[in-house]
Amino acid sequence: MPDAAPPRFLVTAGSTRERIDDVRDWGNIFTGNTGLAIARALAEVGEVDLLTANRAHVDELLGGGGGRHLIHATGFTTHAELKAELQAAVTKRDYAAVFMSAAVSDYSPKRVYEVIEKKADASSKDGAREVWVVRDVQKGKVSSAHRRIAVLAEPTEKLVDLFRGAWGYRGLLVKFKLEVGLSKEELIRVGQASRRASGAEYLVANTLAMVGGPEAGAYLLSEVGEEWVPRGELAARLAAVVREAIKTR
Repeated sequence: MPDAAPPRFLVTAGSTRERIDDVRDWGNIFTGNTGLAIARALAEVGEVDLLTANRAHVDELLGGGGGRHLIHATGFTTHAELKAELQAAVTKRDYAAVFMSAAVSDYSPKRVYEVIEKKADASSKDGAREVWVVRDVQKGKVSSAHRRIAVLAEPTEKLVDLFRGAWGYRGLLVKFKLEVGLSKEELIRVGQASRRASGAEYLVANTLAMVGGPEAGAYLLSEVGEEWVPRGELAARLAAVVREAIKTR
């Protein structure tokens, strides 16, 4: 009998960038190196489809990635591009596990306004609200002559939530969540709630303070609790999780 085909994995890496005008955008500080490391570790177990915002990673992996199995790298920039790539991948292939490590923008810019005036809202009892007078200045390149501008943005779709819903994915799902300024207890509580809301078996949770330095790492959350994993060991630990999940199927 021929050998069974190796399992296949889907990994996202990097961050989406959303256009403010034709020459400016906004995004975040993450490079996709964590996602690349996860893809390399998974390539020792099976084939990997890596969707990455870091085009240098696509070029780097043209030779296959150096693992036992191939890494197929594809680039994306925007939320819409990532959604289209994910939907096409999940509907065409049977993935043993999906790792949503990409930092997906929570908001998408819609219009740019010049701020003419800001003043306190007299009807606000706590003084927290303001009334802004603005003028629409959206152009292909918003002028730098404005003294103050405001960018109106609207929430983007939560792509990780589409796997269990619209896309009907039933394999292992690993979600990633980064917070700022939370205590360990708050991070775990928020992370577990987020994991359950998306139907993910695992969630990698950390704060910005945990990203770098000698104590860098993250909490790997599951239904059985939490496990602290140093940053340098995260990719290998996730590959071990996959190996165990495949054994028990």
